[in-house]
Amino acid sequence: MKLFATILLTSAAAASLFAASIPRCDITGTDKSGKIELTPGSCENGVRTIIQNWGDETTRPYRLTTAGIKPVSTEWSSCKLVFTPQKSGTVILALCGQSAKKVKDRNWLTVSRLTINGKPVSNSDLKQVFERKGQKIPTGYNVARNPVYLADGGPDGAAGMTVNHDNRLYRAIQVEAGKPVTVEFMAKAAQAPAK
Repeated sequence: MKLFATILLTSAAAASLFAASIPRCDITGTDKSGKIELTPGSCENGVRTIIQNWGDETTRPYRLTTAGIKPVSTEWSSCKLVFTPQKSGTVILALCGQSAKKVKDRNWLTVSRLTINGKPVSNSDLKQVFERKGQKIPTGYNVARNPVYLADGGPDGAAGMTVNHDNRLYRAIQVEAGKPVTVEFMAKAAQAPAK
């Protein structure tokens, strides 16, 4: 009976580590080349997209946020969303986790396999990397703060990046006016990286 209770408590504790690992993708249509107004479209697999309702009001039409409505598990899940740019240009995707009031509650998840309109972006498997100040960053991407690179941490032999709200993986993509853009990536719950 003690062994069963220990296993049950251990399982419950492990599940709580990942309880709020909610995937998020922020989409920004403002850069040096101008402003691209963005319209939210359809979503799948428990994901929703809205125009950001915080920050500078004048830039809100150019910023979307997409987040899961429930946490992902420790198994790989597909996160899929659609948006439409009103102008051609460069849009920035930020793969991250959901926010929380307390920094310690901004849980982590691992992301990989980014596709746009059904086609993998270059280095979608995150296997090609460069180093900057001792940090491994997938080629073609950028980061904010300290997401963690996992050489074998992605699905089906791909690499992965462990991210949260404050530690993000960025990818710039080109978009065309009026043409819907389908973004899809894989995500799963992860433990906070060791410090």
